Amino acid sequence: MSDPSDPQWDLLPDQPEPFFGLSGEYDVRDLKRSYNALIRKFKPEKFPEEFQKIRAAYERLDDALRYGETSQSSPGTSDLQFNWAELLQEQLEPDPTTVPLQPPTDANADHEDAEPVFLSDEQPLHERVRTERLEDLYQELKTLPVKTPYEYYALAFLSDFLDSHSQSFPMWLLKGLKAHPEDQALFELLHQYFVTSDSLEGLEELLVNTSRVVRSDRFYYLTENAWDRLLRESPFLAFRHTLAACEENLLDYRVDHLLVFYIHILKAALWKADRVWLNSTFSQIETNLVRLPPWLEYEFHFLELIRVYQRERELFLTGGPLRATIDQTIQDYCTQSEQQADQSFLECQQLLVSQRNELLEEFDLTRTECETIQMLWEKIAEDVFERINTGFHESFPETLEQRTKQLVAQLSEEDSGADYRRSVKIPRLGFLLFLAVSVMISLLGLVFKGDAINGPFLILGCLLLLNGVVFVISSIISEHVVRAFYLSWWRQNLMQFYQSDWVPLVALALQLKQLKQKQFKKNKAYNLDEVAIFMLHDVSLYFYTTAQRLLTACE
Repeated sequence: MSDPSDPQWDLLPDQPEPFFGLSGEYDVRDLKRSYNALIRKFKPEKFPEEFQKIRAAYERLDDALRYGETSQSSPGTSDLQFNWAELLQEQLEPDPTTVPLQPPTDANADHEDAEPVFLSDEQPLHERVRTERLEDLYQELKTLPVKTPYEYYALAFLSDFLDSHSQSFPMWLLKGLKAHPEDQALFELLHQYFVTSDSLEGLEELLVNTSRVVRSDRFYYLTENAWDRLLRESPFLAFRHTLAACEENLLDYRVDHLLVFYIHILKAALWKADRVWLNSTFSQIETNLVRLPPWLEYEFHFLELIRVYQRERELFLTGGPLRATIDQTIQDYCTQSEQQADQSFLECQQLLVSQRNELLEEFDLTRTECETIQMLWEKIAEDVFERINTGFHESFPETLEQRTKQLVAQLSEEDSGADYRRSVKIPRLGFLLFLAVSVMISLLGLVFKGDAINGPFLILGCLLLLNGVVFVISSIISEHVVRAFYLSWWRQNLMQFYQSDWVPLVALALQLKQLKQKQFKKNKAYNLDEVAIFMLHDVSLYFYTTAQRLLTACE
């Protein structure tokens, strides 16, 4: 018996919405949540076939949602592609047990009038493929003065077997779209070609030819995956010139699809493009910010963070080899496929956890160049976490409070804990001693005052001023003592704590503030509020706890 929580695989590939449990009003964020829930269950390393089906359905529906295209399959498109591939293979390897397949119907015909479109009334085209030479049939179709969409489909599939030109399949589809510009089946078949093809040969020419046929802003939806491939595997100059040539052919000046396209492509382009192109592209998007839906605003904010980081990147990379690894991981997240990016990110987490001492050395509390990368890292970590989490839950508040008390009590009993308490007491005792001496001198001055009444008050005022100075000095010394012990002692113990258990770093810091100067087994915990502040500014501890969280989620 199948698990009731298993997806309905028979809904794919034609019905992605019910497969993901979506209905009514939904957007890309709802789709992503449903997709993440599925791939957490069907991980690529354990269920490669299921993962590929889920991924293909997600990409198809995600593309449609982002560009506002219909997500429903055109009538007969998927059947057409499957049947033609099977029929042509049958002629190469005949199988007498094969049941004849029916041809697809005209995508533009009404349901009740839908009939297969044949070359001849005497014999259907799919039957002729079984009995005639493919070369003869291909030549006959090519010479037809007027062709139906179905015949362009057939020419595309036949050319894939017979024509040596690598772009013959999409070129026949383009010819069909030029003759039948409203045929959605041709359009979607060409879109699927751009999604699935890995070839770079002739791609630039094909994109330019496509822009001469599809001259509306739907061009961006149709070809987005091809641009991803061209940007990833070709010099940026070739990408830029090809895109400019294509956009010269477009007649539709609506910007909605253009904004979706550029925000998508910039994620990778930021690491390859020249500054002039980037400035021009960002300026175009910023001019139309009011047109961005919330989910697209979020994507654009992520791009802005990358831009800020790139301005700070040279300074960040001067800190050590782990910083170079973190930088490369960010690049991988932006430029590689989702599966490769997740793998790279998790490998980086394992490295950060295994090189704890190096991590502590490379990040100082006083450094401020890490604020942007922390925000950037947090967004990437949350995105990856949503896909890999297999049931990890953060601690409940009551559990967190108990764990924090145990941690502080344990540290208070250690030898270093005693040294810490003595060290933070010294500035306070010095100030109290000076204050006591000042009070005694002031009282003696008032008791033995002479005719000069202003003398004792002058002494009292000077002593009060000196007490203020001493208080400030003792506070500074106390802060430096707490900082020194945090760097040499607290940090190490906190990382050891996170090796065996995980709680949110911010929540742990808040708990430490609440435990300020409480008694733990005859030992008082001093300056926990300052320790909490250091924790929140400790970049190395942030990276370490984030890595532990992600690795725990994978278990």
